[in-house]
Amino acid sequence: MAATLSQTVRSAPDGGRVALTLPPGIAPLTWHAYTRLGGPSFLRAFDFAQAGQHRVIPKKIFPGGRAETFRRQGFDLVVYEAADRSDSCLVWAGPYNEATTWFGGPLPRRGYLNRVLSSVVFADAPEGATLGAASALRGLQQFGTFVYAAGEEVMLTVKDARTAREQVPSWQGAGQGEAEVWKEKLALDPEQADALSGTPYEWRYIVATSTAIVEMTFPRNPATLALARDAGGHRRVDAVVAGIRATWTV
Repeated sequence: MAATLSQTVRSAPDGGRVALTLPPGIAPLTWHAYTRLGGPSFLRAFDFAQAGQHRVIPKKIFPGGRAETFRRQGFDLVVYEAADRSDSCLVWAGPYNEATTWFGGPLPRRGYLNRVLSSVVFADAPEGATLGAASALRGLQQFGTFVYAAGEEVMLTVKDARTAREQVPSWQGAGQGEAEVWKEKLALDPEQADALSGTPYEWRYIVATSTAIVEMTFPRNPATLALARDAGGHRRVDAVVAGIRATWTV
């Protein structure tokens, strides 16, 4: 009996729908995303994660710092500030996913925080959170959006081919059904390059279709380097790359 493929559907922060088919045997992935909003006197980046990640901030990032929570319908707003006021952030914490924007300094005055909050609309759902410009605002553009995932075997990023096509290599890739595939050497320091030579870990792999671009790397586990150099290790990576299918629809 043929192995069953695994399909995951995620919402991108800009409302795009990402459908990703994975080959059999891939361990569970942890999902993240990123987007930016920019316009007149406004530029903010937003990092997305599955619910609960912000709880590490007071424990590991800002120990002893300030934290305050404000309840909203469908999500919480949480502000954090380092004890020395060297950094701070604002989190939209939903039941399924969360979004964070960092300030790179002291927590801004309440007036600026209110401006940020009134400029964006956050919505959460099991398949992913969205965050976009408030409908009343003009001139605020959303860009740089992508979805990414991390697992024990593979790390991958999915982008909208309409806006990221220029990021693929300029030369023609290998054909893989309707997709085009490239692999490029990673930018490693000499010691890393020597240690990873001959393994799948020294490459990044790119699979592009008419709607989506997927970039993959394979976590470098020193304990498995010897196995990765053999034919079986390369066959597994080739199977993962060949088995990836992604679409991005608006």
